[in-house]
Amino acid sequence: MRNAFARPAFSGKMGFVVSSAASPSTGVPREGSAERFFQWSLYLLLVTGFCALMGTGKLDVPSLALMIPAILLRGYALLMRKKLLLPERWSTYLTLLYFPFYAADYFYFSRSFVFATAHLVLFLIAMSIFSVRRDRHLVQLAVLSFGQVLFAVVLTVDTLFLLTFALFILAAMATFISLELRRSERELAALPVAPRHVAGFNRSLAAVSIMLGALTLAGAGVIFFILPRLNSVGYLRNLGTESSLTTGFSQDVRLGGIGRIQQSSAVVMHVQVVDGKLPADAKWRGLSLANFDGHRWWNGPELLTSRALANSVLDLRQAWTPDASTKIPIRHVPTLRYRVIMEPIGLNLFFLAPVPLRVIGNYRLVQIAEDGSVYNVSLAADADNAPSVGVYTAEADTRNPEPLVRNSNSRDYPPRVVKLYLTLPPLDPRVEELARRITATADSNYARARGIESYLKDNFSYTLELPSAPVDDPVSHFLFERRSGHCEYFASSMTVMLRTLGIPARVVNGFRGGTFNDLSGSYIVREKDAHSWVEAYFPEYGWVAFDPTPSSHEAPAAEGWSRLALYLDAAREMWREWIVNYDFSHQVRLSNEISNTTSTVQVRLRLWLRHRYQQIVTRASSLQRRMQRMSPTTMTFSCLLLAILLALPFTPRAWRGWQVARLRKNPARAPKSAASFWYMRLLKRLARRGMRKTPAQTPEEFASSISDPSVREDVVVFTEHYERARFDESVADAQRLPELFAEIAGKR
Repeated sequence: MRNAFARPAFSGKMGFVVSSAASPSTGVPREGSAERFFQWSLYLLLVTGFCALMGTGKLDVPSLALMIPAILLRGYALLMRKKLLLPERWSTYLTLLYFPFYAADYFYFSRSFVFATAHLVLFLIAMSIFSVRRDRHLVQLAVLSFGQVLFAVVLTVDTLFLLTFALFILAAMATFISLELRRSERELAALPVAPRHVAGFNRSLAAVSIMLGALTLAGAGVIFFILPRLNSVGYLRNLGTESSLTTGFSQDVRLGGIGRIQQSSAVVMHVQVVDGKLPADAKWRGLSLANFDGHRWWNGPELLTSRALANSVLDLRQAWTPDASTKIPIRHVPTLRYRVIMEPIGLNLFFLAPVPLRVIGNYRLVQIAEDGSVYNVSLAADADNAPSVGVYTAEADTRNPEPLVRNSNSRDYPPRVVKLYLTLPPLDPRVEELARRITATADSNYARARGIESYLKDNFSYTLELPSAPVDDPVSHFLFERRSGHCEYFASSMTVMLRTLGIPARVVNGFRGGTFNDLSGSYIVREKDAHSWVEAYFPEYGWVAFDPTPSSHEAPAAEGWSRLALYLDAAREMWREWIVNYDFSHQVRLSNEISNTTSTVQVRLRLWLRHRYQQIVTRASSLQRRMQRMSPTTMTFSCLLLAILLALPFTPRAWRGWQVARLRKNPARAPKSAASFWYMRLLKRLARRGMRKTPAQTPEEFASSISDPSVREDVVVFTEHYERARFDESVADAQRLPELFAEIAGKR
């Protein structure tokens, strides 16, 4: 470039927009070509990083109150080309004061290193936005923006992160490309782009950034899918944080917990039926609760059996086999095979369809509780850091057990069952009286259980509204006063009444039903599908499920599912399986699918080529037979017609060649065209000898610029004749050009 600029000068009063280079002639600050683009790219980098962090849903109100106004003010300042800057002394004092607050945040407020550090990063960003005075501060802002994305990775694995991360990559490409151009303009004293070309320059920078960002994401995707997975449980599976579900699926549950869960529409898991038919009233069993004190259900120090999965398979038949005193031997057979994709909700509990027989998945160690519940545990058996459940396949026996227990009146219960599932707290006498009145006409324990189940379904109503004030005896209050409640009250009441009749029973927490998504072929199970039911023990079979809750609970407030929501859920399910839970088994599956698809395509291509070849051979043979039957006249006419058809594509070029040949033989016909033709031939001949005419040169300037004197003299003469023929239409000069060209071409 012809002009140079001095290095930029930074003023202590300048804001986020750093002044660009100054003109040496005027000394007035001048914004470089890439400066404006860089400032907006850096701003978008901050915005996309914050959106990624905000999209986790884990930011508290003070963090949002700090960052949202700061980002909006920064955008306003950029748009209006204003400079907003905090005094440097204020920035220093505020930063020093924050470090004691960071300690308080870590020990008293957030009580989490991740959240306390995230708050620190957001504070530094807010301060830096209005405190930038040097180029290194701009780089620090970019690094802090990347820190926001890192915290977003830790706090969520939702599909929204994919979108925000892709936008962050595009903004990062634009930021660092424009940063390098901005630095080059200053250090190399480059002349900025002309104002009328700035818009095109910015569009080109944006296009390059988008292209590089897309290539980066594509390359990262390829590496992600082909990089060997050494971890068998997926790299991102355990990054999710705990949800409210932990209150309803722990060893200590108070009445009302499931009701609070049912008021949420968050997705818990997706269930895909692999083989068999899902029952109409499908239940996904989590855990059962044995002990009841009138207000809460809990499990005591149960016997937990830790077992390693043999070849990724866990056999649960023994956990559900009745006691040795069983009169009728039960042989469970799998009638349903299904696959579950769990959301990262922080639970290490497997949800299984009764009666569970086998669990298949990439899990090293699991624990089987005495009630048949299955937990994923770490090798160190650290309950506080137990790995959550991701993807697994399971088998169940979903046959109706009624034929085996319909006439059951046996009281031959194992001692362990009697101890755990017949114990009751002090009760309102009306509860037992009600249970006996309901079952007065029943002739078997199974009929008694069905009678209580039907009574509760037919005479009580379902509601998610909890009692306005605590009551001393929730069960009797539900049965004799309120007469409405959610599934926990129905299940608790039935369990208590069965125990008063001497029938072992327990409350089971899990999920019921689900919404079928025909796009992905899976059932969507949400938190609002959380459910409690009852299991009663029959010596002839074992545990049998009963559900006393009225069916009206299946349709709380409608959500208005649309096709768009189903498409989004299908994308979310694919994200969970192929990104969050991506592991070596998925790599093997993907490799097999690609191999099978490639083989299928190769076979189909080979068959298609063979078919086309046979068609060509058949048509050629048919054409040959027809030609053999032609007369000489018909054959001659056909050959002529074929020759004409073959010559048609070359006719325009042949016509132009014939016209050029006529022009070369007789320049007098069109002296201007002849002059242009011979001059272009001269330029091509000289270019092969290293003498090239630039677009800015006139013919006379080009001729004078030739260094070889003999060639220059001939070209000058040729140029004089060319200009007279070209502009004066001199026939004599046009006729002279071929001779002059031949003389120049003949010289080496």
